[in-house]
Amino acid sequence: MLTRATNLKSLRDEYAHLVAQIPKAELANTAYGSRSGQQVIGMTDGNGLDGVVFVRGSYDKPGEVVPRRFLEVLSGSNAPFDTNGSGRLDLAQAITNPNNPLTARVIVNRVWHHIFGRGIVATIDNFGKLGERPTHPQLLDYLASQFIADGWSTKNLIRLMVTSRTYQMSSERSKPAHRLDPDNLLLQSMRVRRLDAEALRDGILAVSGNLDRRLYGESVPVHLTKFMNGRGKPAKSGPLDGDGRRSIYIAIRRNFLPSIALAFDMPIPFSTFGRRNITNVPAQSLTLMNDPFVIGQAAFWAAQVLELKTRSPAEKIDWMYQRAFGRRPHDWEVESAMILLHSQAKGHGLSESVALNDTKPWSDLAHALFNLKEFIYIF
Repeated sequence: MLTRATNLKSLRDEYAHLVAQIPKAELANTAYGSRSGQQVIGMTDGNGLDGVVFVRGSYDKPGEVVPRRFLEVLSGSNAPFDTNGSGRLDLAQAITNPNNPLTARVIVNRVWHHIFGRGIVATIDNFGKLGERPTHPQLLDYLASQFIADGWSTKNLIRLMVTSRTYQMSSERSKPAHRLDPDNLLLQSMRVRRLDAEALRDGILAVSGNLDRRLYGESVPVHLTKFMNGRGKPAKSGPLDGDGRRSIYIAIRRNFLPSIALAFDMPIPFSTFGRRNITNVPAQSLTLMNDPFVIGQAAFWAAQVLELKTRSPAEKIDWMYQRAFGRRPHDWEVESAMILLHSQAKGHGLSESVALNDTKPWSDLAHALFNLKEFIYIF
């Protein structure tokens, strides 16, 4: 007993010595704390247990013991892992083995799907016989091999795709292209893509000037509307604009998801979604027209516009178009915007002298720009 007590004391002393060497987070100098003091919960690799085949799936009828191994169809071998540990390291090495053709192809195909709007294999969750065949198998193999050669770098993979001629093509298509390749499987042009729900919300915040670009920090509670009821309802609602933080920082509760995200096809987080549904329904237009978040950000943007006091109304419109669409407006667009401003000012009961110096008409113009297809879609 004395020996055990001595060993325990020495272990505790060593533990205390190691803990004392961990740098403490300096929370006073930054809003969310210093990353240098972060700690990670980890575990050591323990003894592994081989699996048992249960006869006819019955847990109380264990059959033969099956040693730990990788999928034979991918590894080409049914040899078990030669390890005294859990086999997790062996499994990770087998999954990322360059001789395993599936892992890199799946990752590359998913990245291609997000950038181009359709995977080289359209069924990105199914590479089996029930899935669709790749439209460009040689391209898929090339990207996968290049991905492995670059050290599995996603950044290099994305750079390779977005600097390609395929990515830089126009979305306009010729009549022969429509006739011969209606689904654009041959990549004759760039696909028109609608922004995901999170990107749309973040885009509205960025254009309005209300986006908080800071990284890290705690999640922001979701804003609760009067229509949100059910089990597990949070005791307190979060701010309407989510404190201006990007959508990735909004707390996700399965029964209380952000309304604007649901309208634009954010998946219910019950299971994984490799490919989201893309719909075009009236609820989306109604959300952009009536949602308090969108209306509030339009008013915030209008306030930014009125701070440009030295610019003429036409110059302010030009600034808004560049901020929202990355281009300058055409003459007819400036003229239409001016007509809208005067019409809305009259509707708000504003006199001619203050019509273009009030946030209300500019807020209406900002709201109209948020509703344009050019803001919602990538052409």
